[in-house]
Amino acid sequence: MKSHCLAPLAILALAVPALAEAPATLVLKNGQVHTPGGWAEAVAVRDGIIVAVGTTSEIAQWSGPATRTLDLAGATVMPGLSDMHVHALFAGLDQFLCSFPYGATPDIISAAVTACARTTPTGQWIVGGNWVGAVFQPGQQSRAFLDAAAPDHPVLLNDEARHSVWVNSKALALAGITRDTKDPPGGRIERDDGGELTGLLRENATKLVEKIIPEPSPTDKRRGLVLATNQMLSFGITAFTDATVRVGNMSTLSSLSREGLLKQRVRGCIVWAPGDADGERLIAERATWATPRYQTDCVKIFVDGVPTESRTAAMVAPYASDPAHGHGMLMIPQVQLNAAVARFDAQGLMVKFHAAGDGAVRAAIDSVAHARKTNGWGGPMHHVGHNSFVDPTDIPRVRELGMAWEFSPYIWYPTPITAVDIVRAVGPDLMQRFIPIRDAVETGALVVAGSDWSIVPSVNPWIAIETMVTRQKPGGSVETVAPGQRIPIDAALRIFTSNAASLMGVRQQTGSIDVGMRADLIVTDSNPYKIPPTHLHKMRVMLTLIDGKTVYDAENPPQLTAAALQPTP
Repeated sequence: MKSHCLAPLAILALAVPALAEAPATLVLKNGQVHTPGGWAEAVAVRDGIIVAVGTTSEIAQWSGPATRTLDLAGATVMPGLSDMHVHALFAGLDQFLCSFPYGATPDIISAAVTACARTTPTGQWIVGGNWVGAVFQPGQQSRAFLDAAAPDHPVLLNDEARHSVWVNSKALALAGITRDTKDPPGGRIERDDGGELTGLLRENATKLVEKIIPEPSPTDKRRGLVLATNQMLSFGITAFTDATVRVGNMSTLSSLSREGLLKQRVRGCIVWAPGDADGERLIAERATWATPRYQTDCVKIFVDGVPTESRTAAMVAPYASDPAHGHGMLMIPQVQLNAAVARFDAQGLMVKFHAAGDGAVRAAIDSVAHARKTNGWGGPMHHVGHNSFVDPTDIPRVRELGMAWEFSPYIWYPTPITAVDIVRAVGPDLMQRFIPIRDAVETGALVVAGSDWSIVPSVNPWIAIETMVTRQKPGGSVETVAPGQRIPIDAALRIFTSNAASLMGVRQQTGSIDVGMRADLIVTDSNPYKIPPTHLHKMRVMLTLIDGKTVYDAENPPQLTAAALQPTP
């Protein structure tokens, strides 16, 4: 390892077991090693397990003729990081699609779609997106806009939150959607004042078009998932939860994990909704797909939508900016949600809720309260995901019910979701408690974080860690988002390490650097406890190890771009 010129730290003397019969297979020395008891200098690993932590001189006794020794030259060693909400396959495939920058202007979107049309055979689908509704003038975002950009192709563009799609006339025709088509349950087909289709489809209405788009080939899925998971390794992510497991990606996740091409520890959450035969089938088959590093013990339930210009997040009070939209959209009636959660709880299945609005968060908590009352307290640690807005009275209930919080701090910045769409939808008053992480931490509840990548442009956890501490843009800014919800750096790092391991059910194996733990470790060029908080987003991971094996090396990185893994024609 190259020298990183870090300031020396006081080293705590830690107990080191006597050398056993066999030496270590790996020794990391001359570093700054963060342990539950303080700072050490070196770590010894044998067959993927940490066997000793201490000073460099103490750990020297663990070296043998075959020991691999890495001189860290002052670099920092930490537990691997975990992302508790990612869409890995989609994050990979999205990099091959017709996309444009987050917050792109209408002119940029038109130019991007036109360019994609030039390289796409006539009649084939153009799929991509990342549009933000707030950039358009009233009436500008229409199917006619896309018809002009790609007159010979069906087009589908996702919004920045992946809860709405924008399609052109050819796509509507292929899907059989006309002005007489009724809104599906839990969805909305947007129409103009004259009743004509605008091309905007919300929530479950998106499925009317998505179901007719050709599936990516198995080869393309494998390439997309390998690309995305290798990119996560480059940021030090050694474990993650895939929050959207369906028929289309279950086999790919399972196969790549079994083959060792998917290296992280993964939990897959199977998407379920009332009447979803595919979801029920996958839940019944879950043990078939599991591998030693791929858990299939989680069910994902969408309780509401998102608090953007679509106003589909379920809110306790009506939207301040547009009371006519009422309280948003609760996707599943409470009675039905209660019954489903109680059923999954009785089977030992963890439930991950998508709940962005405070009304949806309350509905999720209420359903777990029902499950505890029905089944007792032996069920899994169900958790509410996103929690953009939470009523203060519901904050203590999560710990009381043995639940967990999963927040989405990446959404603050650099995406325009917060700065434009959400503020306009809910008004400035609610934004004072946007994503209330500090309130949740102070109750003593288990708190974790998820990127929601590819909903956000980067899976880099250091962006989230910095913004949890500063509530500002990466690098610092005058603008803040709910500054009263700042948390200390130590709490932020626990959220990404030991807390996440607890929710994954592997805290006895990972989440900290200590004797007996698996060597899921990262080596960074800076010490996050010592640099200014506004520099955290610049942190670079030099090495990522899982079970003591190097799975990412910044000096010899794998191909981490879509260009290097072009899908088949």
